[in-house]
Amino acid sequence: MTQTEKFQRLSERLDTYPEQVIELQRQLVCRVALGPEVGGVGETDKAAFLTEVLKGWGLEVHNYPAPDDRVPGETRPNLVAYLPGRRPEKVWVLSHTDVVPPGDLSLWESDPYTLRVDGDRLYGRGTEDDHHGIVMSLMTVRAFLDLGFTPERTLALALVADEETGNDKGLAFLLREHPELFSPQDLIIVPDAGSNDGTMIEVAEKSILWLKVTLLGQQGHASRPHKAKNTLRAAAHVIVALDDLQREFPRHNPMFRPPMSTFEPTRKEANVPNINTIPGKNVFYLDCRVLPEYDLDQVTERVRAIATEAAGQFGVTVDVEKVQTLASAPPTSPEAPVVKALQQAIQQVYGREALPQGIGGGTVAAFFRKAGLPAAVWMTANDCAHQPNEFCYLSHLLGDAKVLAHVCLLAE
Repeated sequence: MTQTEKFQRLSERLDTYPEQVIELQRQLVCRVALGPEVGGVGETDKAAFLTEVLKGWGLEVHNYPAPDDRVPGETRPNLVAYLPGRRPEKVWVLSHTDVVPPGDLSLWESDPYTLRVDGDRLYGRGTEDDHHGIVMSLMTVRAFLDLGFTPERTLALALVADEETGNDKGLAFLLREHPELFSPQDLIIVPDAGSNDGTMIEVAEKSILWLKVTLLGQQGHASRPHKAKNTLRAAAHVIVALDDLQREFPRHNPMFRPPMSTFEPTRKEANVPNINTIPGKNVFYLDCRVLPEYDLDQVTERVRAIATEAAGQFGVTVDVEKVQTLASAPPTSPEAPVVKALQQAIQQVYGREALPQGIGGGTVAAFFRKAGLPAAVWMTANDCAHQPNEFCYLSHLLGDAKVLAHVCLLAE
């Protein structure tokens, strides 16, 4: 039987898996995996379930736990499982097991931690980000096992912790402590971003800069504003003034979506608990996604200068603190073998031409690229990650599993 014939058989087999996909998503959604930064206990429960599933299928599973005294058991699990191939070179699929909090529950049409099936849509926190990657990779493994086929390259699954809050206990830990796991000869796929038609292969990312902006003034009674220094009013003016960043860093790069740097005020900490008190302290955060052409220290200094000038009009002082800084990694070449393999597979499965592109969001692929390991971020995504009523399409999960099967069988 030729590899092409085997691929056809694998595709037909995957088409019989809708119920298995739904049940796997159901089990993953109900196992809450929040990091300690957002009040969670980590990914241990979900990792234990996945270990049981994979070992039950006869796969070799290793855990590389990262120390973390903030969670029960004081470790964060990082699983690696192998389906041996004819060649030692691997096709890696790296997915993350942690999720983000559901946010305002009133915006959800159902319990975020109970899977809801509505036709082709599977709703629940994590269904897309990043159960999509977990499920598509596990279903690919299941199809190979059910048919007794051996992939050309070894299929290696990495199911890591801590992607949503920095990766220090996840992929960054693996690359730091166990770099022998990965090789430049491997094809590394990260299903953590994509387009709704599957035609975007992400090969580059903007730099990420998270800033904490603290304004200090003078608390007072709301009926006597002349004796206070209102940091909420000052913060509002600072936020508007920071719109100048778009004009100061105006370059466009058509590789990226969107093609310019972005500077978005996001989180705001609580200030005073009652209405009739003028706040003497206000804290908000700025999420900057910066084109690689710009220096992050330069951006930080401009934020500090703009904020200081705007707040000074109200007699308020400003402190700007870096929360996270991640300079963009060298891009994966559009000619890299993993990109070419995905393009061929996507054309075969979906009949569409996929193109290498850059994004503003950060993915774990940046850690691979900084380590000199070309990685491609790809999946058929709905762009609803972190949103209420997060969902994925059942048909996309099965289609993307076919793409992965094609890569495992037919990539050079």
